[in-house]
Amino acid sequence: MKKLLVSSVAALALTSSALIAEESGAFVGVGIGYGSTTMKESFSGAGGHDENLSKAGLNYGLIAGYKQFFTESFGLRYYANIDFNNSKLKQTDPDLGSTTLNNINYGVNVDALYNFVTSADMDFGVFLGIGLGANSWSGKTIDILKEGLDGTGKKVSTTGFDAALNVGLRGVFAKAHGIELAARVPFVKTTLYDIDIEGANMKATAHRTYNVGLRYTFGF
Repeated sequence: MKKLLVSSVAALALTSSALIAEESGAFVGVGIGYGSTTMKESFSGAGGHDENLSKAGLNYGLIAGYKQFFTESFGLRYYANIDFNNSKLKQTDPDLGSTTLNNINYGVNVDALYNFVTSADMDFGVFLGIGLGANSWSGKTIDILKEGLDGTGKKVSTTGFDAALNVGLRGVFAKAHGIELAARVPFVKTTLYDIDIEGANMKATAHRTYNVGLRYTFGF
């Protein structure tokens, strides 16, 4: 009888734990953030110089994927992302004023999830992961670079590889609704062009330096 009672209590505890822990499943999300974009141009010939243009702007994004929990507190999530950013860079040439530099980031991500709090009403924890994908650049700033290479036979490369760190805080309420404070720190710059002309090197790169924002997720 005693063994039966102990077994029943243990089974009840496991059942209760399963009921309150965050569950595996598909999810989608939408986010808005604020981040910085930097473009650098360098010229190594006579009178060589470097020019750095940097500006912060709003970022909008979508994610969709699957989260998988292995214990009450620990899990992984796998998802695709697409983000759009628009920044206005102030050119050193006063005749040009400020020009737009648009960025579309897209790729796949894996985040480790750990919940410090698990209850029937909410779960709260952190995430840390990495994203791999690509950046595509467009806008008036890119058009100016293309015009500058006219006659050289060279082209501006507007797409490049991306790798970034994902980190943040996350809360899940009523099992399905999530709010996240998310940061993304890219590691890789896109080389727009890197050419040698008459013994001089000309190079331009662009990259997102950081993005911080809020994200809403819905789990199925």
